[in-house]
This record gives sequence, structure tokens and C-alpha cells, in this order.
Amino acid sequence: EASWRLRGSQKWVLQGDANTAYFQAIANGRRRRNTIPLLWDGGTLLQSPSDIRAHVDGFYRALFSPAPRS
Repeated sequence: EASWRLRGSQKWVLQGDANTAYFQAIANGRRRRNTIPLLWDGGTLLQSPSDIRAHVDGFYRALFSPAPRS
């Protein structure tokens, strides 16, 4: 129950919860909203979490790497 209190909002902690399906949906909603189930890279569909992670890491590594000196 303590883990559900951490995953819910502070409103649930203050008012208490009945551990209903509604409460569980609220507590799990953020994880569902932030999940990337698939990603298109040009014409390639990436579905594996490791492939998606590698693509995103490479994108940001290239974006924030220093520009080549001329």
C-alpha cells in the first residue's frame, strides 16, 4: 500500500484511498502516458525498447555534441 501512495498524487495521500480500480488507473497513468511503444526512423519501424533507446540516445548525443572545428 505504501508503494501505491508514492505513485499516486498527494491528494490521495491526504484524503486516503480505497485502492479501487480508479485509484490504480490514476497511479499508473503517468507511466502509460510516458511510454513510447514504437518509433518511426525514416522508413524503419522501431518496436524493441532497446532499439528505441539506442535511437533516442544517438539523436541527443549528436544534437548536444560539439560542432566540428573548421
